[in-house]
Amino acid sequence: MIFGKPIQAAHGVFQFRAIGARVTVLIEDGRAILVDTGLQGSLIPITGGFKDLGLSLDQIDTIVITHAHPDHCGGLGEVVAGRNITVGAHREDAEVISGTKTAPNPLQNELLARMAEPVLPKLMGGHVPVDLRLEDGDIIPFGTEVRIVHLPGHTAGSIGLYLPSKRVIIVGDALQYKFSRKLTPPSHRVTQDSEEALRSLKKLLVLDFDIICFSHFPPMRKNPRTALQNMIQEYAARRVTV
Repeated sequence: MIFGKPIQAAHGVFQFRAIGARVTVLIEDGRAILVDTGLQGSLIPITGGFKDLGLSLDQIDTIVITHAHPDHCGGLGEVVAGRNITVGAHREDAEVISGTKTAPNPLQNELLARMAEPVLPKLMGGHVPVDLRLEDGDIIPFGTEVRIVHLPGHTAGSIGLYLPSKRVIIVGDALQYKFSRKLTPPSHRVTQDSEEALRSLKKLLVLDFDIICFSHFPPMRKNPRTALQNMIQEYAARRVTV
């Protein structure tokens, strides 16, 4: 996948690369929801991706941010500038995005965190008001049901989006699907609470899905629910052994 060239994850669900992360676009009746916005500077690849989908950024109804890390919300200000777009994020991360709360350093290594401290505010981009302060179970107004699943751990306000009619979940960074094509929890190097992140993933097992969409990896279509269940059991067994 190259910058701005969409791939189809499911009917009406597309992903393409921005700077630093993939973004997801949900399309219905000429309207769009954009999930995440990449790093600051992502306006050009996002505009190109929408053009390839036959859309303009003016057709975005809502932007949903999966969590307040700069590779997911740094480009938000560029995309919303001058446009009538509703911004949604979980209430735990909304204050960081809107600038009323200082963003926690995502790096868990103390030395790396100190080194990155001067750069992080620049990566976050400008602060943007959050219109929808989302909670677990909330439904985003759209033709297709878009249900919020709170998945705290990676950040306090990490969320996934569940599309029941399309049997798709969009998990942000709550899961990884590395080149070994194996599911793993979010990287402990940039996760606030790895134990909570793993516990949160159990909430996904009650959902009915065939596809998982990630922020840094291609969609998973082969038995994703079974793979997730096996992964959770594997990591639970590791903790018992330790």
